[in-house]
Amino acid sequence: MGSRNSQTGCDLTTDELVQLVRAENTDYYQEIVNRYQRDVLRIVSFTLYDRSQTEDLVQQVFVNAFLHLADFELGRDFGAWLRTIARNAVREHLRHNARYERRLKVYAELVSQRWEDDERAVELEESMQQALHECMRRLPHKAARAIRLRYQERLDYSTMAARMNTTAGALRNLVLRVRVQLRECIERGMARQGDS
Repeated sequence: MGSRNSQTGCDLTTDELVQLVRAENTDYYQEIVNRYQRDVLRIVSFTLYDRSQTEDLVQQVFVNAFLHLADFELGRDFGAWLRTIARNAVREHLRHNARYERRLKVYAELVSQRWEDDERAVELEESMQQALHECMRRLPHKAARAIRLRYQERLDYSTMAARMNTTAGALRNLVLRVRVQLRECIERGMARQGDS
C-alpha cells in the first residue's frame, strides 16, 4: 500500500483520490469504496435478491473499477462511471446465469429421459459416478479441492476461502467453472460408454 500524505481521504475530492490511487497510493481506494458503495449496492440489489450474490457482485464492481481506473477521465462524474460499471456487471451476471439455467435444464431433461428405464437407471447411475470420479481425478488440485469442500464437506464459500487462502467470490467463480467442466467431461465419458 502507498503512504498517506497529511490529508485524510475524507478531505479530498474523488478526482484527487483517483489520482492518488493511480500513483500507487492504493490505500486511498477504500475511501472511494466508502463513498460509492451505497450507490453500487442499490443498483445491484435492485436486480439480485440473493444477499450473497449481491455482496459478491458489489465487490466485483469495485475490483473492476480499480482495474480500469486508468480509463476514468478526471473531471467527469465518477459516480456515473461507477454506476455504468455496476449495471454492466449486473447484465453480465444475469446473462451468465440465464445461460447456466438453460444448460442445467437441458442436462436435467437428458438425465430424466435416460432414467425412465428403471433397469438402466442403476447402470446409468454407476456409469455417471464412474465418469465423475474419472473427471475429478483429472482436475487440477485446487479445483478438485474446491469441489470436495463445497459438495462433499458442504462448506460455505467463506469457510472455503479461509481454508484455501483466497476470496469467497473467487471460489464461487472457480466452482461454477469447474462444474461446467465436470458436466462436459461426464457427458463425453457417458457418450464414449454409449458408443462401446
